Amino acid sequence: MVGYARVSTVAQSLQRQVDELVKYGVAAVDIFSDKRSGKNMDREGWEACWLDLRKGDILVVHSLDRLGRNLEEVIKIERELREMGVTLKVLAQDINTATPAGRLIFHILMTVAQFEREWSVERTTHGLRKARERGVVGGRIKKFTDEQIEEAVEACGGPEAPNVWLKAAQMVKCSKPTVMRRWEAVQRAKEQQ
Repeated sequence: MVGYARVSTVAQSLQRQVDELVKYGVAAVDIFSDKRSGKNMDREGWEACWLDLRKGDILVVHSLDRLGRNLEEVIKIERELREMGVTLKVLAQDINTATPAGRLIFHILMTVAQFEREWSVERTTHGLRKARERGVVGGRIKKFTDEQIEEAVEACGGPEAPNVWLKAAQMVKCSKPTVMRRWEAVQRAKEQQ
């Protein structure tokens, strides 16, 4: 058995997943791990795990979302594992792709998960659109006005002056890209008037 554990950020702990894999019977030395988002398959631990897998092995993961967040990618992984002669065992959902029923459950759960993500995005988009229609503007509250940005840029010699963006950013206590972005937005708005 080969185990794989993943959390999305460096601040999160892998320990619970590793404990579950060891409890299931995976040797600690055979557990590969990553502290990276599931959206990106370019993960060092995952690549090492993949290279370690051989025909007849069982890849054990705590839950399906540890493999990845993208439906197509996870289904592709399961298919490639099957072609290699490797079984996928998912502890949390009690899935074992060595059986036809296990493969069916795998595909049903992945489809439901993808539907849930898309539905959530659709609800959020709808809610934001309705809020905008009511005049509610979302996003972070601005710490400074567009006028303050303009004043800071002008006080530092205008947009052509050396280091103007850095100096203006220090004046209004924000980042250089924020000053540049807000300045450009203000100029575009003026041109459209």
